[in-house]
Amino acid sequence: MKLLVLLSFAVLAPCGQAENFDFMIGEWERTNEGAGKRTFETWVKQNDFTYLGHSYTLQGADTVWQEHTMLSPIAGVWHLQVRLMGETQSTDFKITQSDDGSFTCENPQNEFPKTIRYQRAGAELHAEISGGGDPVAFLFAPVDK
Repeated sequence: MKLLVLLSFAVLAPCGQAENFDFMIGEWERTNEGAGKRTFETWVKQNDFTYLGHSYTLQGADTVWQEHTMLSPIAGVWHLQVRLMGETQSTDFKITQSDDGSFTCENPQNEFPKTIRYQRAGAELHAEISGGGDPVAFLFAPVDK
């Protein structure tokens, strides 16, 4: 009987362990962007197993770059899925480390980047992409509304 109860729970439970990526929720503006550009990143929590992100860069009034991201379990393992502007399929990065204020994800087969890291640093959000090219740091401050 105990085995049946355990099996029932395993079948009914959502895939993956609930992780806490709430430290990313909000609207952020990149503070180390190149001259003449402004980059924004927004994260919302859809439910305990899905976080949605949207990033875009403006040059003047024109959107010159954007991507959509999703943090969620795939086959029980958390991934960051990145879909760039104009692409129909995402590039998936497996979460290899996480805690309440940071995570690292990797995709060794991706040309660049191979590693993406996010970390909350006080009121700021820091990100870095690396592997397969020169590392790029993204420093974000919360957008005042």
